[in-house]
Amino acid sequence: MSKSYLWSAIFALAIIGWFGSGYILPASSDGDTANSEQTQKAQSKADELAKLFLVGVKESKAVERINVFPVRGITEASRIVEVRARTNGIVEKQSFDDGDRVRAGDLLCQLDTGARKAQLARAKAALASARRDLDATTKLASSNFAAKAKVASDKAAMELAQAELAQIELDMKWTQIRAPIEGVLRGKPAQSGNYLQSGAMCATVHVMDPLIVAAQVPERLLPNVTEGMQAGAKLVTGEIIDGKITSIAMASDRETRTFRVELEVANIGEKLREGVTSELYINLPKVVAHKLAASSLTLSDEGKLGVRIVVDGNKVKFVPVKIVSQEAGGVWVTGLPETAMLIVEGQDFVVDGQTVEVAVSAAEAS
Repeated sequence: MSKSYLWSAIFALAIIGWFGSGYILPASSDGDTANSEQTQKAQSKADELAKLFLVGVKESKAVERINVFPVRGITEASRIVEVRARTNGIVEKQSFDDGDRVRAGDLLCQLDTGARKAQLARAKAALASARRDLDATTKLASSNFAAKAKVASDKAAMELAQAELAQIELDMKWTQIRAPIEGVLRGKPAQSGNYLQSGAMCATVHVMDPLIVAAQVPERLLPNVTEGMQAGAKLVTGEIIDGKITSIAMASDRETRTFRVELEVANIGEKLREGVTSELYINLPKVVAHKLAASSLTLSDEGKLGVRIVVDGNKVKFVPVKIVSQEAGGVWVTGLPETAMLIVEGQDFVVDGQTVEVAVSAAEAS
């Protein structure tokens, strides 16, 4: 082989190897370099955004509201009178039964009077005899035929007979046990044939108009309750009633540290019943608060109750809050800025200082 052919073959192989290595010098220019840098920055920014956690947010604004605190209570009669026997005897007649309405003076229980009638007749006869003796002695004394001491003795005997008659008449009156006030009988009264001793129960009369809503108010709320203030209550049966506070206990229940408070309400027609579970609403001072869905609340690492909000630069911030009241549509809280961007979706998956991507929550947008 000639040398010319040999060098041509070597040169061809070198060219083939250079192309096969893939190394080709890039064509560079200022415009191409700038475009490359912008592309790299855009890609870097896109990669950074892709790493941000997406949270749902809702703007919340504080409003002034009257804070109402509900306290569990129960309806009660405004007055309960236990009608008791003042003498002994067997019940001969019982005129009313449980749930009946009675008026003041109505006969509730009639006790037997058989023995008392004989005692009454004897007492009247003794009084008449004592009066005759006194009259005769007085006439004799005026003619100096009887001593003044005898007159005094007969006068004392007559007064004693008068006292005994009065006692028997009073005992006869007590055999008729009458209602002292108007109201409704509660509990089964004494029945015919029952023997009542002095002090035994004949019946119990409950005054239903006005009605009382009695509740145990926590001691921390007591400064907000005053006698005469207007308040309202809602019964478990659905009725909403209004009235005024008429009584505040001077001492607390030692076990619960609560104070008994009574709300007096009108009960015209006695349509409201006693013993019904109720909620007494205590009006507290006005507060500026946010209304949130309960699901917006979360706990910090330290166990504090609060919410997470988004601040400048889409940074997450945990803010402790205090619940001032609750209702069906959510909770009212204080502690937030006047306007806050709440995280309502994903709040449990982010931490303080984290940068996030935000979007208006579809559930909260309305």
